[in-house]
Amino acid sequence: MKKTFVLFATLSLFLFSCNDLDLTPLSALDQNDFFKSDKDAILAVNGVYATEVDNESVVIAYLVDLASDASKSGATMLGGSGGSLSTLLYDATNSYPYWAWAGSYYGITNANALIDALGNPNSTVSEGIRKRVTGEAEFLRAYHYFQIVPLFGEVPLVISSDIDAGVGVTRANVNDVYAQIVKDLRSSAEHLDDYKIREDYSTEDQGRVTQQAAYGLLSKAYLYWAQTDGATNVEAKLDSAVYYADKVTGYALEEDFHANWDKDNRYGKESLFAINYVISQESFGDGGNHLTHCAFFTTYNDTLTPHIVVSDRTFYDRFDDRDQRKEASFLADVAVPRDQQADYGEYVYYTLPRYQKYIDPENREASAYNRELNATVLRYADVLLIKAEAINERDQGPNQEAYEAINKVRRRAYKVDEFSDGTATIDIDDVNLKNLDYLGFRKQLRQERYYEFVYEQQRWYDLVRWKVLLKTVRRVEAAQKNEHIHAKHYRFPIPQPDRDLNSALWQNWGYGDSDASTPPYAGSNYEGGPENNDGWTEEEIRYLYENQSEPGPKN
Repeated sequence: MKKTFVLFATLSLFLFSCNDLDLTPLSALDQNDFFKSDKDAILAVNGVYATEVDNESVVIAYLVDLASDASKSGATMLGGSGGSLSTLLYDATNSYPYWAWAGSYYGITNANALIDALGNPNSTVSEGIRKRVTGEAEFLRAYHYFQIVPLFGEVPLVISSDIDAGVGVTRANVNDVYAQIVKDLRSSAEHLDDYKIREDYSTEDQGRVTQQAAYGLLSKAYLYWAQTDGATNVEAKLDSAVYYADKVTGYALEEDFHANWDKDNRYGKESLFAINYVISQESFGDGGNHLTHCAFFTTYNDTLTPHIVVSDRTFYDRFDDRDQRKEASFLADVAVPRDQQADYGEYVYYTLPRYQKYIDPENREASAYNRELNATVLRYADVLLIKAEAINERDQGPNQEAYEAINKVRRRAYKVDEFSDGTATIDIDDVNLKNLDYLGFRKQLRQERYYEFVYEQQRWYDLVRWKVLLKTVRRVEAAQKNEHIHAKHYRFPIPQPDRDLNSALWQNWGYGDSDASTPPYAGSNYEGGPENNDGWTEEEIRYLYENQSEPGPKN
């Protein structure tokens, strides 16, 4: 769907005023005078899609990868905003939280304008296009909110294109934001009833939002919401996560794990939703998907690491060698093309493995610069693991459906049973999990999510929703993260430029002039409960957090 994202200039037509959110309009064009045809509506939603281009492969990736335990900035990015993310020394002036905030609200504002315009009874857009485009815009608005709620916690909830909608707006309760996310996604699924799967679109429109993508994100949203502090009716939310996971049909796991990032398989059978990148589009820097560029642009040079690299070799070594995800996710050693051997030798053994998911194994050096690969947003493996996790949390133990969901992902990883290609050296009985209690299954599920989603911008979100960020990062000595990790890092700071515009945007706990009384998750089973907090009791932890001290190991 190249034309969907190339039309970035269209975005400027729909940035209606939301001044206190720093969303100054680039055009005063009246939406009611603009949306007169199907073509107008399609151009408008293309502009909403375009917002994702910048956010996905640079801004969100840097935020959640560099601030997690598994990744760090390489030698090419030790200073500046990226370096401070990696060492957890960022503050409210860091550019990446600002771009994540501003980019998301640009997308939300565009979606608001389009949804409101298409709801106007005087609209002359055909009913079929009105329904489809509204469903696409609702999904994209929900997705923007879904990304930023874990990043910032309470955020302004603006769902109107009224010119004063964002003026003086304060931060909404997290539960209210999730309620809107769910409302949008359910409405999106209804509007996209004629576009259940991508094959329902024409060839040139492959990659647009489908009903199944809405179901998949609904499942994930309900799981995240159930794990949010203060959530009510948790069991019902977990049940909804399972229900919508089961509604995802028409998709399957790729037998070859790395096929999910094959340049010739942009919309494979596992991809529910992805961001399409082409080198000619207007996006961050000089265009294209920077996930590939940032992981390998130094190519075969081991003395100059790329922007993002695995924080410690143990993250690669912990994989079973028989798991195909190991070599698909990392490049630990590589044969150098003959024409470059004079510079690097015939073979390079990297001190820290490179991320390989967005690298073309047929032409690694070129792929680091061409960058015309999709960025994964939601794939079927995620839906299966969401279902397995939601069942285990709901029932306080796995059932057969939960086992089948996680075991299908594991069987693909080891190429056994229905995924067999004759090369597996492990028995299926050693792959399929069984006879686990609630905690045992939870541990395996969390490990499986790491193995499955390396460099897919999932790790930080997972550690935060599981409330184990501190204890997990503290175990990693690389990049000095363990020296600086603090309770405040469960949230990123509200960008200072936006607070300068709007005094109603109070700051998160632990940053600058915040007057918040407690850190995120204080009073809940923080870090998994007192028994898992390195010897500290819940009361001791609360005292230390309130005094902004780091509760390291007690003994």
